[in-house]
Amino acid sequence: MLRSLKSLRWVSVFLLAACGSSDLPAGEAPPAIDTVEQGVLFPPPTPSSGNVLDSTTFLGSVALPGAVQTSFTTPLQYYSFAINVAAGSSAKLEVTHLGSSMSLDTGLFVYGPRDASGSYGTTVRAQDDDAGYGQLSKVASVTFAQGGEYLVVVSSGEGAGKRFRLQLDCLSGNCEPVDPSVYATCDQSRVGPRVEDCMAHWDAEGLPVNEAFALCFGADDAHALYEGACAPSASSKPVWCAGGEATWTQRMWPVCVSDYTVAYGLYSVSLGSRPVSTGLQSKLSAANAACGTSSACYGELRGYSFPWSHSTPASLDKVAEAVSLTEQSNALFGARLANTTYAQFAQSRLLSRLSSLHPALGQEYSNGSEAVQVTGWHYSREMWPDACMIWELYVIYFPESRGVLVFEQDYARDC
Repeated sequence: MLRSLKSLRWVSVFLLAACGSSDLPAGEAPPAIDTVEQGVLFPPPTPSSGNVLDSTTFLGSVALPGAVQTSFTTPLQYYSFAINVAAGSSAKLEVTHLGSSMSLDTGLFVYGPRDASGSYGTTVRAQDDDAGYGQLSKVASVTFAQGGEYLVVVSSGEGAGKRFRLQLDCLSGNCEPVDPSVYATCDQSRVGPRVEDCMAHWDAEGLPVNEAFALCFGADDAHALYEGACAPSASSKPVWCAGGEATWTQRMWPVCVSDYTVAYGLYSVSLGSRPVSTGLQSKLSAANAACGTSSACYGELRGYSFPWSHSTPASLDKVAEAVSLTEQSNALFGARLANTTYAQFAQSRLLSRLSSLHPALGQEYSNGSEAVQVTGWHYSREMWPDACMIWELYVIYFPESRGVLVFEQDYARDC
């Protein structure tokens, strides 16, 4: 590279600044204010199509803020990445020393925004040669007057076999064109029909659920869902399309995978001990004392909780499964009882001689509004002539608080 070119400093320019207002097409916003470094190494050749994308190897979208790392494979190569930004935001783009090969010489370019036909044009919005570490490139600041999708190109003339890492940081404004809260919930109206059809297809083929899930929730499925919902020809696009494929893939898609992991039961619950309040323990002690020292009745309580990162609560059946693997009770030798509400349990299953425990049982771990669920096991065995011993173990589950009370009541009765 020519030393005279490397010595040029940063200059700020208004693209098309020399044009009068009559030079702009009607209704078109003025281009961004750009910071440009002169003497750039290996800009992509201008294609006959007028879309610089056609002169590059496109490697997909990158979230902003975010980073991507890859390697050049041939001499004189141009890799491109799409970013989605909000109008008025400013960003820093840098090929970083950390994650890039030694002695790598790069160029860095920004084009766009992408128009309705899918073209990024050929006008350079920002560019740099060696403002980064060594001969690496850095655009210290670029402001996007128009929101939309831009193309970032990293080039190298002799980079074959060398890797680079492109880092994108937001400097000012809300760089993200979509409110981050949008991605916190899976858009099941868009995702559901495709993945449910896929799961149904493999179920009809006799594939186990876990194997079908792996085939329906891969990277290709995420790409196909985004392409289908956000294609230029789509008549009604969801708001998250404006954030770009990378943001969709990195933020909403994992939420969807997590939700459907729960929906298809492909998870387990790991219980950890949780204290039972002194007040409830006192009520239990008093109830047991009232039952007497005989086998007339006796109650026991243990508390549990479990970690949970999914937006959909764990099912009562999965919690009961975890309890059955944790507890040691004669009741587990018996029949599994139907799932029910806490109110039904208190009315028809809680032993009358232990009824003083209600409503404290249902309030122990409750947040005050959640629907407490109950299931359990019942086991009966003849212990004396015409007399049976009954063991009942109940799982009282607080789905929003992730609390689990295991209540066991044992009593004797006529067979």
